[in-house]
Amino acid sequence: MDFLFAVLPILVVLVGMLMFSRSGVFMSVVGWIFTMLVAVFYFKTPFSVVWGASIYGIVKAFAITFAVAFTMLMIFIMKETGALSQIVKTIQAITKDKIQQTLFLGMGFGSLATSLGVVTPALFPPVFVALGFSPLAAVAISVLCYDPLTSFALLSIPITLPAKVAWGPFGIRPPGIENVDQFIWSFTQHITIFLPVVSVGFALMMLYFVGKWEAIKKHWKGALIAGLVLSFTALFLAFTKIVPVEVIGIFSGLATMVVAYLLYKKNGDGNPKFTAEFWKAVSPWVFLFIFSLVVNYPPVKKFFANLPGSIEVIHIVGGKKIDLNVFAHVYFWILVAIIVSLPFLKPTQEQLSRAFKTWINRVWGPFIAYSLFFAVAFIMAWSGMDIVHGKLMPGAHFKELNMDLIIGKTLADIFGSFYPLISPFLGLLGAFVGGSETASNVLFAKIQYGAIASTVGASMFMAAYGAHAVAGGIASAITPSKLTNAAALVGLKGKEEGSLLRTLILPVLALTLFVGIMLQIIVSFS
Repeated sequence: MDFLFAVLPILVVLVGMLMFSRSGVFMSVVGWIFTMLVAVFYFKTPFSVVWGASIYGIVKAFAITFAVAFTMLMIFIMKETGALSQIVKTIQAITKDKIQQTLFLGMGFGSLATSLGVVTPALFPPVFVALGFSPLAAVAISVLCYDPLTSFALLSIPITLPAKVAWGPFGIRPPGIENVDQFIWSFTQHITIFLPVVSVGFALMMLYFVGKWEAIKKHWKGALIAGLVLSFTALFLAFTKIVPVEVIGIFSGLATMVVAYLLYKKNGDGNPKFTAEFWKAVSPWVFLFIFSLVVNYPPVKKFFANLPGSIEVIHIVGGKKIDLNVFAHVYFWILVAIIVSLPFLKPTQEQLSRAFKTWINRVWGPFIAYSLFFAVAFIMAWSGMDIVHGKLMPGAHFKELNMDLIIGKTLADIFGSFYPLISPFLGLLGAFVGGSETASNVLFAKIQYGAIASTVGASMFMAAYGAHAVAGGIASAITPSKLTNAAALVGLKGKEEGSLLRTLILPVLALTLFVGIMLQIIVSFS
């Protein structure tokens, strides 16, 4: 019964989305309320702790909620001013064939754009339709191109934010990891180990939607090259540490675009003309890229982190506090990039007004969903705790009442030494329910640590956490919000959308299983 009640909040969200077709935003509210009730009445956690965990989670989520919000504003302004159309027009001139467009736009530019915060399912479908793709293929490729480097999306927030939460508030201490920076780099490196298989898999899936098995048979070499260039560039940068984690995805996507262009240039295809108008159009991304490089240089990052001092420190409950580090976070620099690029984009007052109106209407959904899924994660992590003499501490029966420990221990007891094989499926489930890899990585960090430590040893946690994150990225291919958003842009109906989901779900599950097999092999040899 303890295990059932511990996983019940997750199951409620899952059932609500799958069986009753409720939105992720609605179910995030339901899941949050349900988690509070379970924590208070079944796991005997004081309401002050549960409420404090909710506030802590919501504030901790600022790093992603504000980043997503300001990125949406940037994209809406770029769309209104015609910047996105100019970018797409320039890229279209480079490729002539549907296969070239799939690998160049899908694998290369799609990964680069994802790393800069563009949600490709919300942007690319009309582009591919304009290029002559069927609506179904346009939606499929737009969703799939978000997946190979999802871990490096939005300047790598799916890596850096969960790592900081795991190391800090969750207190996870894998052997050999001495500080949060080491945790971030180890997490990044273990993610890239799985990417060659995953990236090639997604490239082949894209080809399937272009021309079924015939396209794969004829062009598998191009897909193989694109997938390997994308993944090995990320792997090389992760292990050499020559650039910050935040820009690895940008370099990987750019390298894939260059290689794809050079391959097809031999056949006389492609004639890129990067005009002044193009550079004005990409000015927000160029500024954001430069800011990210500069701000993530350690001395500069430390300077900005300490700049406001104690003013930005928020005290929550039980001695728990959060230093917002506003000037060191990517969301601040996204906002700065928007402002400094305005003279280049030259939006009219009417264009700005439309962009802000669209932004205000659409920003609340993801903001609420991310915030409340983070709140759920912290309620589960703090369940069974109490405030003693003003300090948040484990209660007398913490091990028997903590939801994360219960889930981790039960999974460990069920699967034993074969737990690594199935552990990536938690990443898949978490991203499907939470709507993002970031939410999944936060939600299941302590559960994964407890289960891995109990079965194959804590030294294997970083490898398992990397596999978990990769599986969360794979889940983006079947996340309802992304599929629905992309389908609506090109007029796909519910029946066609369901057909797409049924086509994608088997390869998604197969890729996740393959990640689990790889992890099991790594654990066995270690």
